[in-house]
Amino acid sequence: MQDVLNKRIAARLPKWSSGILLLLIIAGAAKYLGTLFPLVGSILFAIILGIAINNTVGVHAVFQPGLSLTLKKLLKAAVVMLGVSLSLADILLIGRQSLWIIFVSVILGIVMTVWAGSLLKMDRKLSLLIGVGTSICGATAISAVKGVIDSDDNETAYAISIIVFFNLIAFFLYPMVGHVLDLNSMSFGIWAGTAVHDTSSAIAVGYVYGNEAGQVATTVKLARTLFLLPLILVLPLLLKTDKPTGPKAARKAFPWFVLLFLAVSIVNSFGIIPGAVEEAVTDTAKFIIIMVMAAVGLQVNLKQFAKLGWKPLIAGLAASVTVSVVSLVMVLFLL
Repeated sequence: MQDVLNKRIAARLPKWSSGILLLLIIAGAAKYLGTLFPLVGSILFAIILGIAINNTVGVHAVFQPGLSLTLKKLLKAAVVMLGVSLSLADILLIGRQSLWIIFVSVILGIVMTVWAGSLLKMDRKLSLLIGVGTSICGATAISAVKGVIDSDDNETAYAISIIVFFNLIAFFLYPMVGHVLDLNSMSFGIWAGTAVHDTSSAIAVGYVYGNEAGQVATTVKLARTLFLLPLILVLPLLLKTDKPTGPKAARKAFPWFVLLFLAVSIVNSFGIIPGAVEEAVTDTAKFIIIMVMAAVGLQVNLKQFAKLGWKPLIAGLAASVTVSVVSLVMVLFLL
């Protein structure tokens, strides 16, 4: 009788509920551990716990809808919610200081990866996917460009795996470098937003350094994401493909949640959002980011990294180092 009741309850629950529950448990544990060991922090604990679970007991397929929802939908919701802690003046200031850094890093990152790929005699499409993912916005950019250059699923999965690998390194390396160089919150936030590959990872690395750095990294990363639009328009011309381009492709690639982030920030500029509401919304957004990082960890397969081969890793390393070093040098000398 109890089994029948449990099956009926499970049938009525949304498919994503079990995955969300798992992430809530991991994020709660990570937040608690973060209070015990603040030098590590809840975000890093979430990633570590996720990786440990996936590479020991594994993650059942029943949890995947919830993980997918968190990575694709809840992350965007959290970004929009983080807009409540910024004003339009803040965004314009950050944008003015970071725009040239983003532009130079994106261009050099893509060029360096394609060049490194050609030296290593890699497939040009795979090199381009790694370069775009590294330089603009990780898996989102790779997925958007995939259809334009007509790459296959294996190349796409390969490129995303490379991005995830170097994102994991960034979580541990970037805050340490920031503290060694004694970067202030603005400088580190611009560096993280410009150099860390995926949107969720860039925001998380920023918040690992501090709240202000996290706010700056969020704004810079969203500005960097917009560079995907001109790339979508130009790629078919450069590669001489007959894939669709123009307004239709641009609309499909446009990150619409960026506009919602701006709208929330504009509303906050008028000072009409109560301080208690702002604090509650920001805290909720930060907890969702912890859930997102747990979901990232749950999708990391260490054995898969070992099978990638050395050529894509070298190309990814070239792209990551180029974007990181160029943006850091510009931050140090321009800010």
